[in-house]
Amino acid sequence: MSNSTLATIKGLFLMTCPKCREGKIFNNKSIFPLNKCLKINDTCTVCGQKLKTNDTAPSMNYVLSVLVYFAGFIIYALIWGITYKDNSIYYSLAFSTALVIVLQPWLMRFSRVLYLYLFINLKTD
Repeated sequence: MSNSTLATIKGLFLMTCPKCREGKIFNNKSIFPLNKCLKINDTCTVCGQKLKTNDTAPSMNYVLSVLVYFAGFIIYALIWGITYKDNSIYYSLAFSTALVIVLQPWLMRFSRVLYLYLFINLKTD
């Protein structure tokens, strides 16, 4: 992988500006309090890139939630196993649902950052 690709992946997970990869996207570092976890800065404090968009990328959040749901199902199946002889299918569905609910604030933030990274031109080194 090139340095630019690694910097992009690092910036994506650190939730920094997609253009300069230095400024923070969200007002709060933490997801707590939950009512302020999705507050995005209007512009990047470092490069001035506009960060607020009219579209909040709800479809991307849906896709990430479905992926985590299936990942939870597979994790349950690998750890405890699923058979048709007992209620393990219901336990795996409950496990996957709980996993998505617990991770939802992070998934919502990550989907917004991913949306910005897909539609804002990155800085070329």
